[in-house]
Amino acid sequence: MCAALNPTCHTFGNSCNANGDCCSSYCHSGVCATPSFCALQGDACANDASCCTGKCTIASGNVGTCAAPPTGSSFCNGEVDGSLCNDCGGCCSRLCAPYGPTGVNICQPAQGCRTDGNLCQHDSDCCGATGSGLPGDGNVTCQKANPTDLVGTCRNPTGCNPEGNVCHKQNYTCSISSARNDCCSGVGNSGLCQLDPLGVPRCCVSTNGTTCVCHNAGDSCSSSADCCNGAPCTVGSDGKLHCVAAPPDGGTACVNVDGSCTANADCCYGLTCHIQPGSTNGTCTTIPTYDGGVCSMFGQMCNANEPCCTGLSCYVTGSNPLSACPSGQTTGCSCYTVIP
Repeated sequence: MCAALNPTCHTFGNSCNANGDCCSSYCHSGVCATPSFCALQGDACANDASCCTGKCTIASGNVGTCAAPPTGSSFCNGEVDGSLCNDCGGCCSRLCAPYGPTGVNICQPAQGCRTDGNLCQHDSDCCGATGSGLPGDGNVTCQKANPTDLVGTCRNPTGCNPEGNVCHKQNYTCSISSARNDCCSGVGNSGLCQLDPLGVPRCCVSTNGTTCVCHNAGDSCSSSADCCNGAPCTVGSDGKLHCVAAPPDGGTACVNVDGSCTANADCCYGLTCHIQPGSTNGTCTTIPTYDGGVCSMFGQMCNANEPCCTGLSCYVTGSNPLSACPSGQTTGCSCYTVIP
C-alpha cells in the first residue's frame, strides 16, 4: 500500500479539510498545496533545489520531504526565504509579506546579496563576502555542515555589519528589527541603516559616515538600495554584483526575460526570478497568469495597466509610511503590503 511520506501531516497533493492538516499549512480547494515559491519543511520534494530549506531527504525512491534549514552562527532563527511567517522580525530578511499567487505571508527574499542567517551556496552569495570591494569586505562566509551540501548559511559577521546586511531599525513595517546596530560605514545611530526599495533595513555605503550615497551603472553593489534610481543589482559576467544600467529612454530599470536576477523585484512586469535556494544568480522567466491575467509580484512596478497580485497594493516606491500610488502615475510605484 502507499505509505505517507510524512506521518505527522499531509504532503502536497493529498486531500485536506483545514490548513492544519497540511505540512504546508495551506489547504486550497480541499487539497494540500504550496503557499510559497518553494516547498516548505516537511512537505514533499524531489530534490534539494525544490525546498525552501535547500535540503530534500529521500529515504528511498524518487520523492522525500524537505529537511530543516542548516544551522550556524547568526542572529537569525531559521526563517529563511520562502518560509511562512507572522511578522517580519522573525525572517532572516526581516521582511514578511504575501506571496503574489496565493496571498499567504512568507519571508520575502531581499534583493542582492544574502543576509545574515539566510541560505547561501557560495561565500560570494553573502553580504560581506571577500572580493566585494564594499564596506565589510571579508566579514562573512557561507558556512556549510558538509562541503558537498547545496546550501549553508551566511554566518554572523566577524566584524562590523557589511554593506547590504540587515541592521537595527525601529518603527518601519515592524516595530523594531532584531539586527545589530553596527554598520561598517558608520556604527551606532549614524543613520546608515536605511530601508531598501522592498522595505528591508540594510546597511548602506557612505563617504562621510552620515549620508548614504548611490552607485552608478556598472559599479559594485550589495542590493538595489545601493544603486542610483533604484536600479537592480545583479550578477555580472565576472560573477559579482553590479548595478544595472537604465534603458536609453530614461525609463525605470528592470531585468528582461533571460536576464540575471536576485529576486522577483529585479524582473520586469510579467516575469519572475527563477533561482535556486541561497544563490544570487537567477534568471527572469515568464510566469503563469493569476487573477485572470498577469500581475506584479512583491516589489515590482505597478500602475493602472500593471496591477498587483492578490494581497498586494500599489504604493509609491520607498515611501515610509507607505503612500498610495497617485491615480494616473505610471512610474515610481511598486507592489507592497503592510504587515503588523
